[in-house]
Formats: sequence, C-alpha cells, structure tokens
Amino acid sequence: MATIELQASSRDERGSHNKPLRREGKVPAVLYGHKIQPRAISADARVLHRVWMRAGRTHLIDLKVDGGRAQKVLVREMQIDPRTNHPIHADFFAVNLREKLTADVPVVVTGESPAVVDTKIGTLQQLITTLRVECLPADLPAQFSVDVSELTEIDMGIHVRDLVLPEGVALIHAEVDELVVKVSALRVLAEEDEEAEAGDEAATAEDGDESTEDAPAE
Repeated sequence: MATIELQASSRDERGSHNKPLRREGKVPAVLYGHKIQPRAISADARVLHRVWMRAGRTHLIDLKVDGGRAQKVLVREMQIDPRTNHPIHADFFAVNLREKLTADVPVVVTGESPAVVDTKIGTLQQLITTLRVECLPADLPAQFSVDVSELTEIDMGIHVRDLVLPEGVALIHAEVDELVVKVSALRVLAEEDEEAEAGDEAATAEDGDESTEDAPAE
C-alpha cells in the first residue's frame, strides 16, 4: 500500500471548546507514544475520514504536525458519530519501528461456504472478529483472511491453528484450538427435527395406549 499521509495542527482547545473546532470542519485528536509527550492536535474532518477508511487500526500513517517531520503513527482509537459515521475524535500512537508492539488485527471472512450457499443446510458463524498479535510496526498485517469455501458440512470450521501467520508475527493470548468460524445447523431444521421427534414419541405413546385397551382382561 502507498504511504498514507495526514496533516495536523496543534490545538489548545479542550473539552467544550472542541465544539467550535468541529463546526470549522476539524476533528480534535491526541498524539502520544514512543518518547513524546502527549499533545493535543486537530485534523481536517474530511481528510481524516479518508485516512481512516484506508488505514484503519493496522496501517502506518505519516503524521505531520504543523508542517514538521513526519512521524509514523497508528490509529489507536477512533470515535465515530453514529448518525454521520464520521470521526469526531482520534487517538494517534507514535511507534518506534525497531520495537515490537501489540495490536488487534481484524479477521475477515472470504469466499462462500457450500453448506450455506449451495445446499443451504447451515448458517455461518464467525466466533472471532479480531486477533491480538505482537510484531514490529512494519510487519503488522492489515487483516487475517479466512477462506470458508471448503466448509461443506454442518459443524465444519476453521480454527486459530489453521491461520497462516506472516513472518515475524506472533499471536498473543490465543487458544490454537479455538474456532474462528463454523457452520451451524439452521435453527428451522433443528426445530423441525425436534418436532418430528416429539411427534414420533407421541405416536409411540398412542400405540402403546391402544395396545393396552385391546388386550384381553385376565
């Protein structure tokens, strides 16, 4: 991916003073991290939105504050307005390219499960949406892709151990036997099976009652 750049400005406004800033089309933010004092900054709302859509939490950004030297940063937190789906506050973490960091990497499902799309006997459940990893900032993967095109039967799934990790990337606090995705039986099929079993049991009970009534008295 091409270098992602973002221009920012220092700011003194805090708290309620951020409202005028937002009315001017700016988003308040905080920059902190490796060997720097936390500082209040702001960025153009439209530009920040585009950067956020490209970078997410896993791509390095070249952040320039007040036209200074670019700093490699990651988005650590992004507050989104639920009405507009646009950023209203951001936290940027300055990284040291020679020091490992931990980050949550999204898990993205790719392909289509034949059990869901073709035979329609099940539904796909994604049990893990992010995985925490440790690596150098430049080695941070954008996502983990999980191909479900081989899941053809109910109860088939993909475990953490099945994921291919890029070189230099290690999982943190992850159980290798934990399921990432699996095919579960459709609820309607399960309910039909339960109703069928209940019907069979009722029929068996009725047959038993009739046999008792027809039996000769001793």
